[in-house]
Amino acid sequence: MQIWLFIFGLAIGSFVNVIAVRYNPAKFILNREVLGGRSACPKCGKKLNWVELFPLFSFIFLRGRCRSCRANISWQYPIVELISGLIFVLVPAYLKISSISLFESATQNSIFFILVFETLLIVSLIDIRLRLIPDETNIFLILLSVPIIIFQKTQFGLVSGSFLGSYAALFGFRENIWVNHLFAFFFGAAFFGLLILITRGRGMGFGDLKMAAALGAVFGWADILLVVALSFIIGSLFSLPSLIFKKKGLKSLLPFGPFLAMASIVVFFFGHEIINFYFQLFPL
Repeated sequence: MQIWLFIFGLAIGSFVNVIAVRYNPAKFILNREVLGGRSACPKCGKKLNWVELFPLFSFIFLRGRCRSCRANISWQYPIVELISGLIFVLVPAYLKISSISLFESATQNSIFFILVFETLLIVSLIDIRLRLIPDETNIFLILLSVPIIIFQKTQFGLVSGSFLGSYAALFGFRENIWVNHLFAFFFGAAFFGLLILITRGRGMGFGDLKMAAALGAVFGWADILLVVALSFIIGSLFSLPSLIFKKKGLKSLLPFGPFLAMASIVVFFFGHEIINFYFQLFPL
């Protein structure tokens, strides 16, 4: 099953690449230009045949070059396909051994988070390429949060499903799932809105604000705190070396969407371990 999931994930990763490369901000994200037409070499324009369209394996077989013009193929294609394949394998595997269970069915849990992380993969690629986050992806994430609010299981009258485990209770808002996720939504929007106001739009964009709000709706209160905190830590790790060596200025820093996406994945897999390590630093 894991082999088939990985292969299917590779295929979805190939489609994610198509969306990211063909996306036009002036049009809906899934338009005729994105969904229609065969893939072609970006250098010579030759249409690719079936031998060149196997995700990941074609790149390895062709040694990263076009069969026709021998131009180098971007490493984005195999890397994104591999990440997508790993999402399809690791997310269900982790949920199987973890205590996280938003829905009654394990399959429903896996499908939900696979959709979340594949969406974040698309967001990251588009943000890196165009320095913007499509509204459609944020709306989709918000729509994904609706089933959580409606169908998420509760334990002893308290909101469950936090990746911080029992530590989530320290942050409050655990009695009502609607309040929990709505507060997380408004926190993400308010926090990044304040940053935009303070920096006058130079530090953050409205796409980051909308994405943070959407992630708040998906992850809920307490978890979004860790997602936001880790996103700045990860962003610093990527940005500070360039600032120190003066390779980039403040106005040319990396887009922030990928950092929010990476922080979300880290919280999903290691949220409880991170918050547990943090509190162990303070003897109480």
